Order: sequence, then C-alpha cells, then structure tokens
Amino acid sequence: MKTQEQEAPAAAVDPMEHLCQALFSTEEGAKKKAARQTAGSMTQRPWPQLPSRLRSAIRSDIFRLLESGKSRGQLVEAGYSAAVVNQALRDLGHSVA
Repeated sequence: MKTQEQEAPAAAVDPMEHLCQALFSTEEGAKKKAARQTAGSMTQRPWPQLPSRLRSAIRSDIFRLLESGKSRGQLVEAGYSAAVVNQALRDLGHSVA
C-alpha cells in the first residue's frame, strides 16, 4: 500500500530561490548569515553572470544593512565577500573605498 507521500510528486527544490528568499527576508538569524556566506562565496563567477534575482536579493539585503547604519567592514563581517560588497555598492550608487 502506498502512502500519501509516495503518491505525491516530489516538489522541485530550487536552492537559488531559497537563497534569494533568505536574503530578501528582513529577519536576521542563522539562515540569513548562511545565505550571506553562500552568496559571498560565489565570487568565482563574475557579478553579471550571477542570476539577476540573486543580484537583486544581495543589493536589497546590503541596502537594508546600510540603512541600519552598517559600514562596509560590517557588511563583510555579516558574511559577504569584499568583491560582492563592492559590486553591490557600485550598483546602489555608493562609492567603493
């Protein structure tokens, strides 16, 4: 006899969507920190080659951190790589020191 779980088609898990949702979230926590670290580790890919939704999520999160008074150094401490922070700041129209 099949269980309900066996009959239901497996839902496709999109790790990129989970990453973006975590970055768009306004809640701080371990999930957000892990998402920042994951996004920060994607520097082996040039910024324009990252999915546009991910770039948008990163910019949104970094903008939110800047609005709360965080410095560039604190953005890196939050889990982003310096390269990702620099590019997001450029996109947001901020100078990169």
